[in-house]
Amino acid sequence: MFAKIPERYMHVIRWGLTLGWLVLIASLFYDPISAQLTEPNKLFGSSDTCFEFQGECRQLTPYPLGARIFWGMVVPLSIITLLVFGHEAWRRICPLSFISQIPRALGWQRKHLVKENSWLHRNHSYLQMGLLFLGLNIRLLFVNSDRVLLGIFLLFTILSAITVGFLYGGKTWCNYFCPMAPVQKIYSEPSGLLSSIAHTAPPMSITQSMCRTVDKNGQEKSACVACKSPCMDIDAQNSYWNNIQQSDRKLLYYGYLGLVIGFYLYFWLYSGNWRFLSGGVWNETNQLATLLSPGFYNNGRTIPIPKLFAVPLTLTFFSSATYAIGLWIEKTSKRYNKRFKHPLPVVQVYHRLFVVFTFAAFNLLFFLGVRPTLGWLPPIVQQLLSWGAILASSLWLFKNWQRSAEQYAKERDGQLLRRQLNKLAVDFSQFLEGRSLEDLNPDELHALAKVLPGFTHQYRLQVYAGVLKEALEQRSTSPARSLKMFQSLRQELGINEQEHWQVLDKLCLENPNVFASHLQRVSEEEATVRRSFSQGMVETELTRQRPLAEMTISKLSKAIGLTKFGKSEADSTIKKPRDRKDK
Repeated sequence: MFAKIPERYMHVIRWGLTLGWLVLIASLFYDPISAQLTEPNKLFGSSDTCFEFQGECRQLTPYPLGARIFWGMVVPLSIITLLVFGHEAWRRICPLSFISQIPRALGWQRKHLVKENSWLHRNHSYLQMGLLFLGLNIRLLFVNSDRVLLGIFLLFTILSAITVGFLYGGKTWCNYFCPMAPVQKIYSEPSGLLSSIAHTAPPMSITQSMCRTVDKNGQEKSACVACKSPCMDIDAQNSYWNNIQQSDRKLLYYGYLGLVIGFYLYFWLYSGNWRFLSGGVWNETNQLATLLSPGFYNNGRTIPIPKLFAVPLTLTFFSSATYAIGLWIEKTSKRYNKRFKHPLPVVQVYHRLFVVFTFAAFNLLFFLGVRPTLGWLPPIVQQLLSWGAILASSLWLFKNWQRSAEQYAKERDGQLLRRQLNKLAVDFSQFLEGRSLEDLNPDELHALAKVLPGFTHQYRLQVYAGVLKEALEQRSTSPARSLKMFQSLRQELGINEQEHWQVLDKLCLENPNVFASHLQRVSEEEATVRRSFSQGMVETELTRQRPLAEMTISKLSKAIGLTKFGKSEADSTIKKPRDRKDK
């Protein structure tokens, strides 16, 4: 949906949201107006004169609205945007993402990219989860209602984003550092309720990415520098299915549910009543003074654990509990799944658990955190918002429950196949009873691919080469990952691994610019690719170096994931495979 909105319109929206956010931050330091709206019986005021806190009735005084607007309106609205409109919407309008690109707009941005063998690339998900956990602790302890500290916290976050945007190319801040990135993944993967579909988009489309610019002719073009592969900004579903079995995803989905529960439950554990969240929490304007005060209150008594320790203990306990529960449910589901005559793939078991945990997290966030703060709205509006949240999350659950990696691959490969088959000098209507290729669904296209052995092997290689080239142009895969990505398609076309590498080598010679975009995305480990060819050939390390204008051959070799090279090797050398005695 948002992917089709022209960049010039989105640029205006980003500027508007960014300026609005900066005004809100400024109001945290000086705001002589909004406190009038929180006076008794005003729009954001209350008819009560006090709020209950740890058995006492504390006076409810007017307060500026900056913190309440940010935490109680802006943040929940962002999460709803992710669930409904998907990652593509939020990434294109996010003020922090926009601000991180200021160095690029000024021509100051360095071109350094995160290497795939670096610690940051391997552990960025854990880093971002850690920053999210730290951010929630900071909010509860320091900045939830203390407006000056919140303003300093937000300015520090903006400065961090600009610094990363200066040091690294592309969307490195969003992909590797942003504490909100885990939340984006949870609520927008594999697809938002109204997300556009990237894997069936026309060739050379910008798809879901905000990494786009407008040339002198007014035409939009991709500004991608391949800072991450696979990237959510190109195809969120591809990124989701490609990484779904990684251990960090379990911590992300299972642990995040506990963070939501622990975060909002703490307000009750701290104050002794649920009404504290609806009004009293925004009056705690000197949070530094409460760090060593009792952090828990139960049955009319305070528990002498300082708030400084009570907050991290609460978040750690609940996130650990839901993580352990998630692992137990996962293990039980796998065991139960094996009893079926046609068991689900393990990936599908993970997916459905992740979807259920996301559904639970969204509704708990809304009804524990957002719903209690909507008392300033008329009751009918509160009810409509509540039912709207339930409806949106239910539709999201229904949409994503049946999604699978196999279905995604069929849709992606089917669209690629359709375009390549149309290029062949073959009249397919005679085999399709008058139907055209455009009339075939993904399953039918795959069935057609299975009968392609009836055509010449050259036709099948031509089709496969076109599919591979288009996927590389779209950056939906890298040369090093393409072998695994199109494994099922190769099987249907009767193409072996050796032929895959031969096709890749040929594409590299004919289309060097396509491979150039992958130059800095391949690790030193991937630079050496071991291949087992047909029976009778030994496993060997191939060194293939190709010429590329204005670039060293060694860089290109690393880029395409086919080469292990040495510093002393001549650039024009092509080493053919030899047997083990020659090595």
